[in-house]
Amino acid sequence: MNHSIRIPTATVDQDEASLVGAQMVFFSSGNWLSREAFQDLATPTAPRGVEFFKLLVRTTIALEEARAGLLSAISRNTAPDPVALLRHWLDAHALGHLALLSFRGDLAWFREMVREVTVNRWTPTHALIRERIMSVALRGAWAAGQLGDSALALYLPVLRSAAEPLEHFNAVLALAMVSLTNSHLARLARPALDQWAAHSAGVGGFRKELMESVAFLLDDPNGARIWSMGWCRRVLSLHGTRNEETLLAKAESLNVSRDELLILTALNDVGDCGVFVGGLCPAVLLLSHVHRRSADEFYAPSRIVPVLTQRWTPELGLDALRRSVPAVDTAHGSASGS
Repeated sequence: MNHSIRIPTATVDQDEASLVGAQMVFFSSGNWLSREAFQDLATPTAPRGVEFFKLLVRTTIALEEARAGLLSAISRNTAPDPVALLRHWLDAHALGHLALLSFRGDLAWFREMVREVTVNRWTPTHALIRERIMSVALRGAWAAGQLGDSALALYLPVLRSAAEPLEHFNAVLALAMVSLTNSHLARLARPALDQWAAHSAGVGGFRKELMESVAFLLDDPNGARIWSMGWCRRVLSLHGTRNEETLLAKAESLNVSRDELLILTALNDVGDCGVFVGGLCPAVLLLSHVHRRSADEFYAPSRIVPVLTQRWTPELGLDALRRSVPAVDTAHGSASGS
């Protein structure tokens, strides 16, 4: 970054002081962060997006070593340290919170950074998608959708490279979000997506199904919203302790519509973002509910959080990590990669 985008020292000091308090919130909240708490983090006097982005990058780097150690333990059939497992869960969700905080508002600083720095197959959302947690991935997709032209410069080279399937999944999700948010960019992204999907040799139905999901989303967004509402209901009923009709009946008493309760369920789902159902990818089709939401609308109001949110357990953390282990067969309904 050059001098033109540096911040005066006093502002930096103020931002850094504010970040200390913010970190205590988003590094300890996991999937339980409420809308009110997020709004407190994103006030007009909060640190600018670039300061949260710096923290996002540092968190990604720190997470890399810890994540590698946990995956190594899993590959040896050794029980990971529960404290390390919880720390990973909290940090993975912090990536999602930080993505929303980083890419709200004016992004001139990011566009200038991309122009000045040569990157090789780097994107700001790969670390989020790699965790294979739906809520984190959707927050990453929303962030990518804010980048406009800059997103094409970052994600199209990944799509055209010989990358791991999960890297391609990241690029497709981002480009689908960008195309949905910016119709003029869809004319540039769509041919590249079609070309990528046409080269499907050796990857089973992964590319074909993913592109069919993108086509459904872009060509029939209303149909995508209807389809994904069915997925939202499925998420609400996935856990044996939940009865979706009982919970939906509580919507009025919680001062929220039934549809909004369902959408918030999916936006805060800790399930796998890489699954396919009936040849379609829920993560892609859920973008139909994401692209017009503000950052704070990803989060449920505090009165609803206990109704929707799964409590962390070591088993839940292990399940998420196991999804990250490479060599999952993409021909059998899952995106995989490192």
